Amino acid sequence: ACVNRAHLIDTMLQARALFTQAGLVQRAAQGAACSLKRGFASKVGTDDTHDDFKPQYKAEPVSDVNKLIEGDVKSNTVFVYMKGVPDAPQCGFSNMACRVLDAYGVKYGARNVLSDPNLREGIKKFTNWPTIPQVFVKGEFIGGADILMNMHNTGELEKVLGPIVKEQGGK
Repeated sequence: ACVNRAHLIDTMLQARALFTQAGLVQRAAQGAACSLKRGFASKVGTDDTHDDFKPQYKAEPVSDVNKLIEGDVKSNTVFVYMKGVPDAPQCGFSNMACRVLDAYGVKYGARNVLSDPNLREGIKKFTNWPTIPQVFVKGEFIGGADILMNMHNTGELEKVLGPIVKEQGGK
């Protein structure tokens, strides 16, 4: 009896799934909104949005972004490309990177990649590294928050940042 009940329930669930799928296909074919799809105010490929609501930013040539990055990392001993700013990070990983650097007492520069889409993509291409934050020390790309934490945990970060902190007049 138990096997028959289980088989019956399984059959009912399969029938329900097929019925639901058939209903959704039929409604989608009729042009109705399908409950499995999320509806948006405008359709993809149409241009029915007013100019005030379209993304607005000045596209900078890649060479200008590269010059900006090169200038940042050359003029700062330690530099972080992050989401937000050190006093108000907008990402947990950016926050972690800043807090680690703060713990060492090192002075560092930072740039908010959220303020410029070209910079956000440009830094990823510049370093061939897909994530933000990105930390540079003495012009060399070190890595992201995970690499920074690993270097801290192994003691390697102290060796890298210790002399810089002394140069900057810190501890």
